[in-house]
Amino acid sequence: TAQRGADLFYGAAGCANCHSGPLLTDQSFYALALPAFGPGRTRRFDPIARDVGRMAETDHLEDAYRFRTPSLRNVELTAPYGHNGAFSTLTDVIQQHLDPEFGHQDQIKENLLLPEVPWLKDIDFVVQSDSREMARQRMHLDIRPVSLSATEISELVAFLKTLTGRSARALPLGRPSQVPSGLAVD
Repeated sequence: TAQRGADLFYGAAGCANCHSGPLLTDQSFYALALPAFGPGRTRRFDPIARDVGRMAETDHLEDAYRFRTPSLRNVELTAPYGHNGAFSTLTDVIQQHLDPEFGHQDQIKENLLLPEVPWLKDIDFVVQSDSREMARQRMHLDIRPVSLSATEISELVAFLKTLTGRSARALPLGRPSQVPSGLAVD
């Protein structure tokens, strides 16, 4: 199963176009139309909270909504997925890469693993009410839909799980009780 997933990864699914090299990343930036929520890295002069990706750093329009290709080493252990943690499973993030409209379905809100932060709850999805911002995000898209069956997606997941190192589950420093923001580690 994992071998069939590898064949898809390096072949018909086109994953290796961006996830290449020893770390399975080309270190480049791409716009994937991930679902928008939360404040992101808003530029100080933006009138609303929005996440414009690399453009927040460079101020170049061609960098709008582009984010660096992450490494896939130990990817099985790094959920949630996407620059903003929009997807809780490998299957979901793969489906979004295959069909960028997948991430804009209402089911995404229901499946998010967001911490309970009462003062953010009301504004987490306010950006989605800005139809112009959502249209701009969809306009900047560097991937095209690829049609794969549910079985083929499962095969890709099986392959991705083979990228987990033997020692990755037994970290020498242990697991912290909280992250730097103070939120507890589940």
